[in-house]
Amino acid sequence: MKKFACFIGLLCFSLILFSQDQIKITHGPYLHNVGETSATIVWTTNKPAVSWVEIAPDDGTHFYAKEREKFFDSPLGKKQITKLHRITADNLSPATTYNFRVFSREVLKRGDNNQTLYGNVASSAVYKVEPLKFKTLDTSKKEIKFSVVNDIHADYKKLESLLKQAPKDADFLVLNGDMVSQMESEDQIMKGFLDTLVQYTKSSMPLFYARGNHESRGNFSEEFIAYFPTPTGKPYYTFRQGKVFFIVLDGGEDKPDSDIEYFDTANFDKYRSDQAKWLQSVIESDEYKGASARIVITHIPPAWGSWHGSVDFKKKFAPVLNGANVDVILSGHLHKHEFYPASSSGFEAPNVVNSNSDIMNVCVDSEEIKIDFVGADGKPSHPGKTFRLNSAKE
Repeated sequence: MKKFACFIGLLCFSLILFSQDQIKITHGPYLHNVGETSATIVWTTNKPAVSWVEIAPDDGTHFYAKEREKFFDSPLGKKQITKLHRITADNLSPATTYNFRVFSREVLKRGDNNQTLYGNVASSAVYKVEPLKFKTLDTSKKEIKFSVVNDIHADYKKLESLLKQAPKDADFLVLNGDMVSQMESEDQIMKGFLDTLVQYTKSSMPLFYARGNHESRGNFSEEFIAYFPTPTGKPYYTFRQGKVFFIVLDGGEDKPDSDIEYFDTANFDKYRSDQAKWLQSVIESDEYKGASARIVITHIPPAWGSWHGSVDFKKKFAPVLNGANVDVILSGHLHKHEFYPASSSGFEAPNVVNSNSDIMNVCVDSEEIKIDFVGADGKPSHPGKTFRLNSAKE
């Protein structure tokens, strides 16, 4: 009898211990690097795992109707074993809505010659709940809408309030830098703003991130691109939605590379020079020239300031952007609303600066760009701006 009781006690203890050690999805999933024919889905788990994404067209059939296509993170032909999962679903159709679910299979142990012992699987639910969805970008849309937030500095409560003021039919959300004060850990960026964004987007709205100078700081800053992958593998990249061509630029730090604050780790002058060469190739591309509207997104306002970062940015980027028919430049950084009219500060395009206490809601059609500024209380915080597209003036 005592042996039986001990067995039952041990069994119960094992079950409790087992339940505490179960693999689970800790953060995400969220969408980044969404294009016309691909989308990258990112999430984390509490244990190392091999992960995959299953994709199904949103055609009214249930996920269990048939075997669905699987996508893995296997850049060199081998499936990655990690706690951070970045999986790109490719060869998709433009302007198409897809259902998806994510899976992570725990890796308990790895032996010689690729011997792998697997554990349980964590996944998003599709059996009793609606599957997660996303829509690939649509270059044929006649009107697009998006929102911009910036300089949140890990104040997720403020972020929650601002996101309530975004239009319900927005195509995507732009994070225009300084979402944290510095990057120190995964837990910090998740609790500081990403968990809030996952809840707001319901894992279904694309995010586009413009790195700010504060994301360049901290012991975790080198991991930025791992959590926010882009088509270029750099924090500067392009995308297109509707007839609008977007250029996301990274101004780097605001002070000289030799500043004591950077402890001899900064090399942003060279970084900006390389980026300017890349930008020149973008401006010369047929896709850029064929767009009806062109918007530049960059955290530090190019038209502002006499600090080294701004001076160097203007020196290297103004010659490329001027004459390229840029319609507007969207920025943050100043923690206050500012507007620099066209050709007033070395750039031909107007530069709109959003404050850290407003959300910027943008609508672009075939004729104009309309920008509204809304505070956390839902009231307009500044007069809106309207810009007639350069292509509409021709």
